[in-house]
Amino acid sequence: MYDLFVIGAGPGGYTAALLAAKKGLRVGIAEGSNLGGTCTNTGCIPTKTYIESINLFNKIKNASRFGISSDKPILDLASLNKRKTRIVSRLVKGIDHLLGNAGVDVFSCRAEVLDTGKVRLGEVVLPTHNLIIASGSRPKVPALFDVPGVWTSDTLFDITELPVSLTIVGGGVIGMEMAHIFSTLGTKVTVIEAMARILPFEDPDVSEFLKKNSRTVKICTSSRVTDITGEGPYSIAFETPAGKEELVSEKILVCIGRAPVVPPGLEPSVIRMGSSGGIHTDHFMQTSLPGVYAIGDVTGEHMYAYVAGREAEIAIDHITGGSREINYRNIPSIIFTSPEIASVGKSLDELDSLETRHGIFPVSALGRARTMEANDGFAHVVCLADGKMARVTIIGPHATELISIASLAIEHRLTAEDFTALYHPHPTLSELLKEAAEDVLGLSVHKP
Repeated sequence: MYDLFVIGAGPGGYTAALLAAKKGLRVGIAEGSNLGGTCTNTGCIPTKTYIESINLFNKIKNASRFGISSDKPILDLASLNKRKTRIVSRLVKGIDHLLGNAGVDVFSCRAEVLDTGKVRLGEVVLPTHNLIIASGSRPKVPALFDVPGVWTSDTLFDITELPVSLTIVGGGVIGMEMAHIFSTLGTKVTVIEAMARILPFEDPDVSEFLKKNSRTVKICTSSRVTDITGEGPYSIAFETPAGKEELVSEKILVCIGRAPVVPPGLEPSVIRMGSSGGIHTDHFMQTSLPGVYAIGDVTGEHMYAYVAGREAEIAIDHITGGSREINYRNIPSIIFTSPEIASVGKSLDELDSLETRHGIFPVSALGRARTMEANDGFAHVVCLADGKMARVTIIGPHATELISIASLAIEHRLTAEDFTALYHPHPTLSELLKEAAEDVLGLSVHKP
């Protein structure tokens, strides 16, 4: 009898298993694919591995700006793929090592839920006092795109040859990161986005900035694909505000979101589902079934690895007698384009009806950024009438690292005065946030 059995060994699942083991529970975990889930194997890690390489490639191409002479660099897809495989393999082995050292029983197979206290693994039935569902998600592929050879983010990094042309359907986070990767690799990229702008959940000025900065990418917004013919190259027909258009593309990548993967035995007639198609949970990550919890993408809500990890903490706390509740305030958004984009806090739409003060500081006016030959981007700080920081947006080098500082400030309800009272070392990129906060107060002496 297990104290806890976990279905799915992605960021949420393996974190839950390790935390439970640390608290003395007997734990089992089942994973039908590779340990680490989507994030480690086909999502976050492979994507950022490629992006890190192409960003270095771009730096080497511009080495003369740093006073360095270099031969023409060559970016080799096979070598990139080999590097990605090495990094992913090392991380997967690391997770396996952590689970083994913690005494967690790992089952390399898919699991079926028989009832609230039993799971089936092939021919074996295992009893458990508690069950956590962390079975993740898969890319959404509407019937229109269910044609041979169409890529998704789950299959993308298996390729061995670069396409001459690529059409990306979906201009959200994944779509724009992929546009950055493939356009840098030399592929002719077109992005087709149904919404009025790319990155529709970021600030409008962020969307506009990235669109202007993506000079080698053709971006079609308020546009919908209506027909696809061929098996590669494809003829793609789509509607735009100007009328019907058609293009020929060697490959198609569909990036229009992900759908929860619910294990067998937990059909809607058995367990309560949420409006997004995932498993409904309460503030303790409990489902409608006693002793059954759900975390991560399978809930269909906040599909981030770092949110899944937090949900794992809450579920294990409740299983072991605690009363912590999940808090979805101030979840940072990060996008690894060039330059990077990050934001946290209430949306501008949510703040629209409130009295607010704004501060903006350009990357080009920051000394540290100049030493990096970085000129594109800005920081935008929004404060409420009482001075408390309510939203921060950053476009610029290492924005994805800087956003945690802003997240901490907003979560702890710091005012712009509080934030600027801290010492921000010079010259550093963190001064970008300080200057924007000072601009809220009308005190930014370095703003052009």
